[in-house]
Amino acid sequence: MKKVPRVVVIGLDSATWTLIRPWMAEGSMPNLAQLMKSGASGALQSVLPPITPPAWTSFMTGKQPGKHGIFNFIESEKGGYAMNYANATSRRSPTVWKLLNDAGFTVGTMNIPFTYPPEQLNGFQISGMDTPSETSQFIHPPELREELVKHLGRELQLDLRYLGAMSTDERRNQVLEEMREMDEQWTKVALYLLEHHPQDVMMFVFMSIDTVQHYFWQHMDQEHFLHDPALAVKFGRAIREVYERLDVTVGKIIERLPAETSVFVVSDHGGGPVVDRTIFLNRYLAQLGLLHYKPNATSSLRALSQKVLRAGFSLIRASLTSRQKVKLAALFPEMRRKSELAYSSFTAIDWSRTKAYCSEVLAAPPSILINLKGVKPEGIVDPKDYDALVNEIIVRIGELKDPRDGKPVIKKVWRRSEIFHGPFAEETADLILDWWSEDSLFSTQPSFPEDTGEPALVIREHKPSDTSEWGGTHRLFGILVARSPIFQSDLELENARLIDVSPTILHLLGVPVPEDMDGHVLEKIFKSDFLAMHPLRSGAASGISGSDRSGGYTDEESAKVEERLQALGYLE
Repeated sequence: MKKVPRVVVIGLDSATWTLIRPWMAEGSMPNLAQLMKSGASGALQSVLPPITPPAWTSFMTGKQPGKHGIFNFIESEKGGYAMNYANATSRRSPTVWKLLNDAGFTVGTMNIPFTYPPEQLNGFQISGMDTPSETSQFIHPPELREELVKHLGRELQLDLRYLGAMSTDERRNQVLEEMREMDEQWTKVALYLLEHHPQDVMMFVFMSIDTVQHYFWQHMDQEHFLHDPALAVKFGRAIREVYERLDVTVGKIIERLPAETSVFVVSDHGGGPVVDRTIFLNRYLAQLGLLHYKPNATSSLRALSQKVLRAGFSLIRASLTSRQKVKLAALFPEMRRKSELAYSSFTAIDWSRTKAYCSEVLAAPPSILINLKGVKPEGIVDPKDYDALVNEIIVRIGELKDPRDGKPVIKKVWRRSEIFHGPFAEETADLILDWWSEDSLFSTQPSFPEDTGEPALVIREHKPSDTSEWGGTHRLFGILVARSPIFQSDLELENARLIDVSPTILHLLGVPVPEDMDGHVLEKIFKSDFLAMHPLRSGAASGISGSDRSGGYTDEESAKVEERLQALGYLE
């Protein structure tokens, strides 16, 4: 007898109600609208900060990052200053997929970020965006890959080739066409897996909403400081068309499921526009006397050579396609390394005189790290002075004010201990700056030693950009829609969190929720008679699993991952 999925989760990375609800009011997205009417829906609070790696990992573990160990795309080298790229080997808590396997359920997942290398599940797993390349071993079991290649007639495509070089309408159209092809590929794979490899619990993730919002928000938003009316005519509907296309995909998946299958549609965070305020954080820390550069870092000769390297690096990034850059990085790793170090200026820092610093290569505004004695190899901050220094930095960050209204640009600075708890909490930055709240929006750019005297806060000119840059970024609240015979219908959920979804799935299937999960079962989603017959049960802690940040990439794989993240805009 053919297996029938008991739970299917559809991930729409970065989907946001701020766009969906107005479009639904116009009659758009009928499949999601019908799902909402027959089930429960509401805003879904992400983790802090609301970015892909910790968000999807927190979804998969039901725990906040301090308990699973993934905080960002990159992680500080243990006992050093270098930054390494994170992947699933950095996750040190069991996933809900493993817990379900242990409870006797089969599981199949497709394209979830930060699942590379894939888990050896009873079922299957196709890794997501942290997969280095199409040639990587990103599908378990391996024979499934051959089957999918035969079904598709080609290898699975993981990258958008032209994303990092969208300076012309031709390139923009190429990217949108590739997004369509990627969505169609993953839709075709999902439907094939449902038909030929059904599992008790299945999850399919689609990433194109996140990408199109990052690069096309300014074309849709007339109030955006980068808005160009001429481009709006051509690309103003680009985001909406991706949403509508994936709504069709949601409908195709649901129509293949029996009524008794429980369906969840989730996003890991929301989305919104970037604003015109740019902060150079290391520049500001240098102006405060908390960061110092090496004596020769600002010399005229060195500054000139660094500018030449940076200019060449920027030209390469702007003109080559993603695949060309991957090939170049593999052929000339030392050239790539020198140009990128020049671009980030990270190695120009004099650690013997620096108390606080940022790694500014991330597009999402960076957090601040303290150069603490006993933790960093050249740490100079005595632990007894730590609290005073942190308090000083928080006060000084509050002094960065928008000259137009005199209000602080950054409304909240979180101490690490206010957000994270657990065995891995101290592996992340000491201070996390709020860049996702509506009243605390800003972007960052890398600081260069020779520009230390320039303003730390810059208000961008309101004009279209002639380069490929982000017009949209993330917000804290994503979406949740859930339908099941045992769920309430037409219910508006409140206070739901991303970390609550996995405990809810466990309870739905009769599996006790591990006591060390931070998420809770969304009780209000269930019908009262189901809860009466199935009271909440707490199980033994799932604990820690995996290795101690072993590092999951070779140098060549790191180069490939780096180029993908730069193309997507996550790295400066």
